[in-house]
Amino acid sequence: MKPIGSGKMSIGGWIAIAVAIVIGATAGQANGQTGAHTDRARQTLNTLQIERAGSESGRDVLFIPGLATAGDVWAGTVLALGDSVDAHVVTLDGFGGASTVDRGETGVVTGAVADLVAWLEAGQAEDVVLVGHSMGAQIALQVAAAAPDRVGDVVVVDSAPFFARLFNPAITHEQAAGYAIGVSGQMAAAPREQFLAISRQGLAVQSISEAGQAQVMTWMEQADQSVVSAAMGEVMGTDYSSVLPHVSAPVTVMVAWSEGAPMSPEALESVYRDQYAGLAMLDLHRIDGSRHFIMLDQPDAFRSVLTGVIGAEGEDG
Repeated sequence: MKPIGSGKMSIGGWIAIAVAIVIGATAGQANGQTGAHTDRARQTLNTLQIERAGSESGRDVLFIPGLATAGDVWAGTVLALGDSVDAHVVTLDGFGGASTVDRGETGVVTGAVADLVAWLEAGQAEDVVLVGHSMGAQIALQVAAAAPDRVGDVVVVDSAPFFARLFNPAITHEQAAGYAIGVSGQMAAAPREQFLAISRQGLAVQSISEAGQAQVMTWMEQADQSVVSAAMGEVMGTDYSSVLPHVSAPVTVMVAWSEGAPMSPEALESVYRDQYAGLAMLDLHRIDGSRHFIMLDQPDAFRSVLTGVIGAEGEDG
């Protein structure tokens, strides 16, 4: 099979595909995920908010959504896990209707990493399971590398440390950064309707269901365009692979595959194993019949893998 993207791509093409792959945007109401988590407490940090649900006696799990997504994307998962977890659900400022803060020179991803590391080091959670989807997984890996004593496991949901290389295996860091600057700038400057029209071009790879795709657009419409554009530039233009050797916690990676994908399932697994070659411990799970939102398209398979990780607490010690 031909790799995902093998040559140069126009800025417009990059925007469409980048939005399709990287956005983490859907509502917990899709596919039976109707229950919002119980709001026991909300903490406001510099660039994000954390809401708490579940039980204090459960294992600490920090849920980090992807680009343009509010924490409610995890509502069905948190509801199903119930009191088995002490859930801490993140929403970045600028997403899900949350107010936009002035991050100054600090990037969207960098700001979130700094806030979450400080939150962990302040003793807010221990032996925590970091669960990140798409951009949220890139954040989770950096947090795990920076706060190894606080993190017990990492769960990556359909993400890679170097997104641009999924599209073009030969792309260099410099080329990716150059493309990302163009994409980010054009997205930020686009008239609102053009921005949303470009976003619609990527809906088919987000979720198998029409309802899921419709929810993606709902969340995109609620997100701050300037924050989405800045975050897109960071995610598409940065290679975060350098943090992998510093992640000591076991990492479970879930990869989505469905009929019609541009790669065979075996080839896809190989691509992702290459992306995560720098990890000390990797457990890769391919989830068939799913697109980008595994928790939406295959919720039972997603929760089976996740509960296996959560239940692994203490097995090594």
